[in-house]
Amino acid sequence: MKRLFTVFSLIFAGLVGFSSFGQARQNTQPAMYVVMFRADWCGACKIVEPNLSRAMAALNDPSLQVLVIDITDGPRTERSANLAFDAGIVPQYNNWYGVTGFAAMIDADTKRTLGCVNMVYNAQAMAQHIAALKTYALSNQPSPDTTCPAPNRL
Repeated sequence: MKRLFTVFSLIFAGLVGFSSFGQARQNTQPAMYVVMFRADWCGACKIVEPNLSRAMAALNDPSLQVLVIDITDGPRTERSANLAFDAGIVPQYNNWYGVTGFAAMIDADTKRTLGCVNMVYNAQAMAQHIAALKTYALSNQPSPDTTCPAPNRL
């Protein structure tokens, strides 16, 4: 009886990774993080955030995960620091802490920054740039993009 239970357990464990009709479940790990650096007092954020929202809606890509780093006040900054830690993007958080009004695209596997968008991009240009940078994330290759702001040297 014990052997039968063990065999059944192994078969069940093998099936857990599949949904009905034998199709594999979607991997919940994103291919790329789209990280918005913002604050309530940031003027550029009022342009970037709605455009980024429209770009992400147009892309409608579940492999892109949006993270928001908000330095408006203590509680939001603390939540943002925890979010950066959980996603493994602490170097980017530290580099750009205090810099706002842009979104950085970060490869979810390598944690390499691939590029950024800011207020000079409209929603369509953002969507195109994000999609282009995702090709580097999918191949785990560095991007030649130089659109990110300089690090904040506190």
